[in-house]
Amino acid sequence: MALRQKTSWLLRGMKNFIIILVRFVSASINYIRQSFSHLKKYLAGKKLVIFVLFLLITCGLISLAALLPSTHIFEGNLIVEEMSFTYDDRQPKLFLQSIRHISSLESEGIQSLTFTGKFTSASSPQLNQLNTLKVELTDSKSRLIITPANSKETSEIDLNELRLQPNTKVMGLSYDFYRRRLAFSLQPQPTPELGNQPNSLQIYLGEQPLKIILEGYKLPGTNLPKNPDEQAPLEFNLNPDNKELNLKINQDNTIYLTTSKLPEDNDVQWFRGKIATKDVKFQRLERSGDIRDDLAISTIVEGKVRMAEQEREIKQNQFLMSEKPDVPLNIELIRHLQIVPKKGLEVRFAGKTQQLKIGLDKDFPVSTIQGSRLDGILPRDAIIAIFSFAAGTITLLLSYLIEKASNSKSK
Repeated sequence: MALRQKTSWLLRGMKNFIIILVRFVSASINYIRQSFSHLKKYLAGKKLVIFVLFLLITCGLISLAALLPSTHIFEGNLIVEEMSFTYDDRQPKLFLQSIRHISSLESEGIQSLTFTGKFTSASSPQLNQLNTLKVELTDSKSRLIITPANSKETSEIDLNELRLQPNTKVMGLSYDFYRRRLAFSLQPQPTPELGNQPNSLQIYLGEQPLKIILEGYKLPGTNLPKNPDEQAPLEFNLNPDNKELNLKINQDNTIYLTTSKLPEDNDVQWFRGKIATKDVKFQRLERSGDIRDDLAISTIVEGKVRMAEQEREIKQNQFLMSEKPDVPLNIELIRHLQIVPKKGLEVRFAGKTQQLKIGLDKDFPVSTIQGSRLDGILPRDAIIAIFSFAAGTITLLLSYLIEKASNSKSK
C-alpha cells in the first residue's frame, strides 16, 4: 500500500514538472518572437544607420587585413664572403663536383683511411717495405695533406664529388682568391631514420706520385717504432695503386681544397644547386674566449631581396634578418651557388617569413619588408589604394554616426 502511494506521488510530481517546463519553453519562445518583432520594427526605421555600420565593419576588416602581417615567400641574390647552412632533406645530396687540378687537399679532424701502392720515406724508411698502410687520424687537430710530389707539374688530383648526408652542417664555406683555396667544415648530425651516415668525399689521385703528410696519427697493423716527438709530422711519397680515394666523414672535419689556377667564368660550376636548407647564416663569429663577448660579423658583400612585390638592396656588412634577429632567417632552398671571381660566393635562395629586416646592427634595422594578408591576392598598388579608400571611408562614416547621435540627443 505504501509503495503504491509513493509511486502515485512520484508520477504526479513528474507530470507537474513537465507542465511547468512546457509553459517555460512556450513563454521563452513568445518572448523571443516579440523581441525580434520589436527589433525588426526598430531596424526598419534605422536602415541608413545599419547600412553605415555595415560599411564601417567592412572597411575596418579590409584595413585590418592590409595591416596584419602574414607569412610570404621571399627570394634573394647575395654575394657573400662566407656562409653556413644545414642540409635539410631525407636523401643524400650531391654538393660538390668536378674540381680539377687540386694542388693541395687538406683534411683536419678524426678520419680513417687506407693507402695502397709503393711508399717512399726518408724519415721512416720502414715504410719503404709496405704496399698497404692503414691510417687513423685520432683527434680534431689531426691533419692529412695530399699534394703532388713534384709541385712544378700540373696536378692530376681531382675531387669527383662530395655528397651530403641529411642533417649535415656545412660551416664556414668560403673561397680565398689569393690562396685559390675553397674551405668548409662538415659537421654530421645523426637522424632518427638514418643514424650517423658518413658524408662521402670521392677523390681521384691521378697517375703522378703523391706527397702525403700526417699529423696526430696512428698506424695500426705496422711494426713502426713510435715517434718520440708526438707532434712531428710523418711525411712520405706514394705511387698509388688505387687511383680512387673515398673519404668517409662521419665526424666533424674541415676541408681545404687549393687549386692550381684561379677559376675562370666558365669553370666555376663546382656546386650543385637546389639544396634544401635550414639555419642558413651569412655571418661569422669573432671569438674572444668568452661566449658572452663573441661578436657576429656580417659576411654579405652586396645583393638584393624581394618579398610581397617589395625589393630592397643590401650593402656590404649589413645583416639580413627575420622578425627575430637572433633566429636564423627561414631560408628553405639554395637554388644556386657559384664562385664570383674576386668577390665571393653568389647565393640565390628562397624561403618563407613574415618580415625581412636589414641593417648594419642586428638591434637597429634601417629597412623592413613586411607582407600583409592581402599580399599575394592583390597587387601592391591595389592594396595601397584600397587601404587609403577604406581609411577615408571609416573617417567619414564615424563622423556621420557621431553627428547622428548628437542630433538624436538634442531631439
